[in-house]
Amino acid sequence: MVLINELSPLQRMINSPGLDKAFEIIKREIPLTEIHEFPSGSICGDWEVPKSWEIKEAYIKDLNNNIITSSSESPLFVAPFSEEVEGCFDKREIENHLTTDKNYPDEFLLEHRNAYNFQLKDWGITLPYKKWISMKDDKYFVKISTIRKDSPMKVAEIFLQGETNQTICICAHIDELCNDDLSGCVVAIELIKFLSEIKNRKYSYQVILSPELIGTIFFAGNNMKKIKNTIAMLNLETVGAGNQWNLKNSLSSSSKIDKSLELSFLTSGIQQKNIGFFEGYGNDERIYSWPTMSIPSVAIQKSPFEYYHTSGDTPERIDPKSLEEAIIISLNFINILEKDYIPSFTNFLPPYLSKRDLYFDRLKDPENHNKYNNELLFNINGEKSVVDLCKITNLDFNNVYKYLEKYYKQELISKKNINWNDKDE
Repeated sequence: MVLINELSPLQRMINSPGLDKAFEIIKREIPLTEIHEFPSGSICGDWEVPKSWEIKEAYIKDLNNNIITSSSESPLFVAPFSEEVEGCFDKREIENHLTTDKNYPDEFLLEHRNAYNFQLKDWGITLPYKKWISMKDDKYFVKISTIRKDSPMKVAEIFLQGETNQTICICAHIDELCNDDLSGCVVAIELIKFLSEIKNRKYSYQVILSPELIGTIFFAGNNMKKIKNTIAMLNLETVGAGNQWNLKNSLSSSSKIDKSLELSFLTSGIQQKNIGFFEGYGNDERIYSWPTMSIPSVAIQKSPFEYYHTSGDTPERIDPKSLEEAIIISLNFINILEKDYIPSFTNFLPPYLSKRDLYFDRLKDPENHNKYNNELLFNINGEKSVVDLCKITNLDFNNVYKYLEKYYKQELISKKNINWNDKDE
């Protein structure tokens, strides 16, 4: 929560001084962090880095010089990357530039249009619905003064080399608000701290903290070798508050990481709802899953979050227990990926289970007798992984892993590494 409280007040929008400051703080926390810079005006595919933008001064006044609201009340009053404006406007004209929602009577809104549509050369504001309907005068004075300058857009990368170059990417966007998505950023940072203390990591791990979508696009487009080494991506979004945990499936919904993430919820003892790739909140999993990259990408998120994309998304809404749960789910996910393998029997004939203390008695323990001695063992065929076997039997991964370790130590099974080049069904 300390890091969230430090980062949250900063105005962090795609390319902005507030985001630059946020990256300085991340570098302070994790000195291993590499900050990638992409100059404003640079091109990557169809995309262009905008100039740095920040609000200098913005307000609405009535004609008696009374301030109705200003950027001091909320920076979301001004749509990010809005054009400047100064003058008197009637209420109908203001409405043409306004975003408001009666479902959020007391909140300013995050309006994206100016930030993502470079053709939109216009000014824009947002207002709480109550404030808007309380404005009864015919005309108001509007001023938006901003600073635009050439400055590079930044993306933070934290990389831990494993025994192989095969990389698991953990992604969260550092721009915008608090639960969306500083919560994902602080969880990602905690994960990399845990991972740095693990010896003999099978896989390499990478945390990407970037401006949503455009930052990830520029990172991917300028780091093709790293992208080619990436075998899976986990996106962390709104993990600090929301109604329920959601497992957002990859495009295929049956990939190795879909199965592994579902098992991580089971192992964590946390209930979740599985949702489709195009459901819930869409983020950088859309970049990694683009057909030309086709990297299996899943996400964990709590939703719906009542204050999503509003000024109500503040540190006070964050539930520390939710952050802890996100860390537990993610660590179990990583543990499953690290330990998973494909078991094969080494002998032609079945082993004498009771002789080797591997038998679950049908009368004393009928449930485990069926799940382990029947469903589990008869599905070991040299093709299914431990994760696959857990999905078939609905057994906890750690329990199955420990059980099969007894076979391995007695040389009853061999282990084969997962082939990530195999296409998931």
